[in-house]
Amino acid sequence: MVDEGDNTVPTPYGGEGARRVCSTTARDIARLTAVLGPEAIHVPDEREDETEEERSWRERSAMWADRSGDAISSGASDLYRSTIVGLNPARPVLRFVGRAGEIEREARAQRTTALNRRAYLRGLFDGFGCTDDYLTRAFNEYGLSIADEER
Repeated sequence: MVDEGDNTVPTPYGGEGARRVCSTTARDIARLTAVLGPEAIHVPDEREDETEEERSWRERSAMWADRSGDAISSGASDLYRSTIVGLNPARPVLRFVGRAGEIEREARAQRTTALNRRAYLRGLFDGFGCTDDYLTRAFNEYGLSIADEER
């Protein structure tokens, strides 16, 4: 995980840390991006002659299309795991003894927490009306670039 230190933005539930301003929020987004990889931000295409209801349906369909990719990759992962277990019947016993399942669950939970924190910070950043200059500086500080993130 990212070393939070004393200078991170506190959680929405309280805590101590840096003030919630554009520069500290951008720095925390960059820290998490360095660990998690780039964000997937979906901005739907907008038409000029589109009604409010059509736009709502388009945005919902795009959201579900994005989510279906995760379901497909999850199904492929499950198929892979069941094939490996079928080829090596002792594998589940070894994983149990080695606590691999617990370690994977913990890692998955930490990743989900980090993704949720980055989304929260991104919402703060956008809600403050911060300019992209703050993100550019923070990403450069951590050896990242906005151009790499958008790919």
